[in-house]
Amino acid sequence: MVLSRLVVFSFMFILANLSFASTSQAAQIIKVGMSGAFSGDNASMGEDFSAGARAAFSRFHSETGHTIQLMSMDDAYEPSQVGSNVRTLLKDSFVDVLFGNIGTPTIAVSAPIALENKTLLFAPVTGSSVIRPSTPDRYIINYRASYEEELTAIFDALANELKLTQNDIAFFNQQDMFGSTGRKYLNKLIKKHNIGSKNNLLQMEYSHNTLAVEHAVADLLTRTPTPKVIFMFSSAGPSAKFIRLTREYGLDPLFVGLSFMGNRLFVEQLQDIPARILITQVVPSFRDQTLPVAADFRQDMAKYSPQTKLNALSFEGYIAARVFTKPFTNELPTSREQIIDALESLGRFDIGLGVPLTLSPQEHQASHSVWLTQLKVGQLVSIPFSTAPKLYLDYIN
Repeated sequence: MVLSRLVVFSFMFILANLSFASTSQAAQIIKVGMSGAFSGDNASMGEDFSAGARAAFSRFHSETGHTIQLMSMDDAYEPSQVGSNVRTLLKDSFVDVLFGNIGTPTIAVSAPIALENKTLLFAPVTGSSVIRPSTPDRYIINYRASYEEELTAIFDALANELKLTQNDIAFFNQQDMFGSTGRKYLNKLIKKHNIGSKNNLLQMEYSHNTLAVEHAVADLLTRTPTPKVIFMFSSAGPSAKFIRLTREYGLDPLFVGLSFMGNRLFVEQLQDIPARILITQVVPSFRDQTLPVAADFRQDMAKYSPQTKLNALSFEGYIAARVFTKPFTNELPTSREQIIDALESLGRFDIGLGVPLTLSPQEHQASHSVWLTQLKVGQLVSIPFSTAPKLYLDYIN
């Protein structure tokens, strides 16, 4: 078996005494395993999410003496690499939980393996419906809002205030299950708002894990009339290139993307491009001075990961880890099933996020909240959803 890369982050300061509780608990440690993108165009996603999680796990250790050991493997956002990674984490590294696996096409591989092995898959970085069945599966627990919730929040904000027509809208997507589900959600919203025939929607695609977006730009350039808002179900690198080329050809639509798109790479590649870009988020601003968990995040990242740039994805990793550790303040569970039981017992709870979270046997998605950001002067800045229609109207006027 060939491993692309194995990185073990062990937050263990146990040189002295492991007997924090009764002797029936041999060691106060939970092993969690992550298969994610640590190389390629999406490398920043694995790096940032895991950095946030490590900071939260380090905080947990300092407060309780308990250890969460994070073991990560690189899959480069390639589904073909995920299966061997996950099986290695389960069978060779003996992880208790799969944690924070990144992306829809990759989660379609890891989720069935988790179910087969009756191992919890916690807080994967995807809003896909694949891991959100109507009746929650015991072995999948999400932190973040779904992609449908993200798209609905921004689409409703625009459509409720504006008279959108089918010619006003276009769709740019990754050519895989991530993109195809996005088209399904968009069709549903077009019908909801009586905008017109979904069959006339301009759809522009690119191949998964490539930057081949030129033909998509050509499709946009030849479309008459030019769409005024482009909804994007796409990853960071291709999205940034598409926006850059579109602006170079003189077009100025409103670009609307989801949280998966707006990572560190995306922001870095568009710092010098004047464009109107909105990104939905599944976390509030980490700069928010009123949120206790945001203050904790800034403090802990400075202490445990000072080299990491703070962003929404590292904040998501931090929040996911804080949610995961919340039931374990007094003692760690001694089995995989007890981990799930403890998380389901949280019910309605608060970690200082500004909104309540819920986990129970009937609710396996902690958050249903969506926030909005705009790319301004090289950073994503939080804005109210009510301001989105004005950015659209700037194009009209």
